[in-house]
Order: sequence, then structure tokens, then C-alpha cells
Amino acid sequence: MPVVSKEEIANARKMDLLSYLRAYEPGELVRFSGETYCTRTHDSLKISNGKWYWFSQNIGGRSALDYLVKVKEMSFPEAVKMLNGQAVQPICYEKPPPAREICFCRHWTPIQAKQRRI
Repeated sequence: MPVVSKEEIANARKMDLLSYLRAYEPGELVRFSGETYCTRTHDSLKISNGKWYWFSQNIGGRSALDYLVKVKEMSFPEAVKMLNGQAVQPICYEKPPPAREICFCRHWTPIQAKQRRI
């Protein structure tokens, strides 16, 4: 298990969840109302006034570190390393693949259908 220093832990606790999501997972953040936000993945997780609470699971916290450990289920040392910029693999969200063209004609291929429209 990787060892993290007290300084690294203190530094990781400085980042609140809203700042973390804006920086690392902007597509996950949704404005709920006023200064209250929720996440796309967990709509019952509300973020407001530097704190967050996941109502459906009855858990909450103050920092991004709490979120990564309790919601994302990262190990504590792994979450501390990630928030300090020492993560081995950063979190990356890819765009979904483009939708495929559908052709309802039996004898036409999608390419022939596209050429026919020209």
C-alpha cells in the first residue's frame, strides 16, 4: 500500500468537490438550482456551500477526497495521489462513438443510400 505524508493529505483535502468536478470531470457537473449542483451519474448527489451529500446513499462530505473515496470507491492513498497530481492514470471520459446510419431498404447498403440522396 502506498504511503502518503500528512502534507499530501492536507493538500488533497483543500480541494472541494465543485472545484474538482469543474477541473477534472466537467461533463459530470449539472446546475440544479442557484448555487446547488448535482452530477449526471448520481442525480441525488447535491453539491452546495463547499459540502456535498448523496441523499440516496445517506453519505456526504466536504472535499473532493471524501467524494473519491466514498462515491468513486478509490483507495485513500490513490485518491490523495490523484488530487496531488501524482496519479498513474488520470480519469478520462471519452465521447460516445458516432451514431451509425440506418438504412431500412433490404437491397441497399448504407453507402448506396447515402449516394442516392446526392
